Amino acid sequence: MIRLKDKEFSDIVQYMRDEYGINLEKKKVLIECRMSKILERYGLDSFAGYLDMVHQDRSGEMAGEMVNHLTTNYTYFYREADHFERLQDAILPELLGHSVSGTLDILCAGCSTGEECYTLGMTLEEYKRIRNVTLRARILATDISGKALDKARDGEYPVKELEVLPPEWRRKYCGDTSGRTFRVDEELKSCVRFQRRNLMEPMPASERFDIILCRNVMIYFDRISRNRLIKNLEDALKKGGYLLIGHAELLTIKETNLEPVYPAVYRKKKE
Repeated sequence: MIRLKDKEFSDIVQYMRDEYGINLEKKKVLIECRMSKILERYGLDSFAGYLDMVHQDRSGEMAGEMVNHLTTNYTYFYREADHFERLQDAILPELLGHSVSGTLDILCAGCSTGEECYTLGMTLEEYKRIRNVTLRARILATDISGKALDKARDGEYPVKELEVLPPEWRRKYCGDTSGRTFRVDEELKSCVRFQRRNLMEPMPASERFDIILCRNVMIYFDRISRNRLIKNLEDALKKGGYLLIGHAELLTIKETNLEPVYPAVYRKKKE
């Protein structure tokens, strides 16, 4: 295994913090173990050589590969289910009021391999069916990892992941489940647009969202990076819009216009 020198470790930690807000200060062994095979694949004998390649790659794909290997893309369908129940019972009715039709712009930030945004799509479809409303939802799902996004776009998952979904949802939205894998329904996939983005960069001014999901992403960030991310997310929310974060994450709202309304759910003040 290729050994990670102290200077190389320091450079990688600095790069990941500056560019992506990810804190790897105590992860020297993790970096060494996870990246050694990547270096060998490129025929490199040092981490410094790999970091040079990352800097020179204008496409950003190598940086995405690096982030993908140094963070854990742990996700599954219907994760933290009470969020999706809260969407149906309270958040969507509040946003749509008594209207029988409406349009919502939704962001899934740090969507990883797509399970979250597809669960969201199923939730919206069920809301339309139960409430008998016409709802047009535009879902933007973003991640820094091109590899994760490719899997999300493909929409193919192991059948065992279905265990957490309600049986009726499996029948409606999960295609043929008789084999080892299944594919998400094509109509559901068509509601989601995937893009590679860095959460440390502000959202375009033309994009403002009614709902933002950024769950279990901040666990990798230090305090400064978390505050920077929260500012970006707050700016991207419409007034009265909702931000959903992971239940294990803490949000400092002292200098924001966000107010807690439910567990791990915040609303941007209208005034």
